[in-house]
Amino acid sequence: MQKSKQITYGLGGLGVLLGGVGVLLVSERGRELLSKINFHLERAPQTIEQFADATQVELDRIQQTLDQIAARLQAVG
Repeated sequence: MQKSKQITYGLGGLGVLLGGVGVLLVSERGRELLSKINFHLERAPQTIEQFADATQVELDRIQQTLDQIAARLQAVG
């Protein structure tokens, strides 16, 4: 395939993509969808941080339990 045809097909695909995004922005349903996505993306860092904190607490509890088990096994053995 010649380079000029590759560029033409590439630009045609880009045009279709941009047209789809334009329709998404113009329609009420599209704006509503983008609003929901934006809302969830804004909350994502807080949610990830909360998950990380909760996971760390659980890992600390597991480590404490394992330390207790190890201490009991050393005392018995």
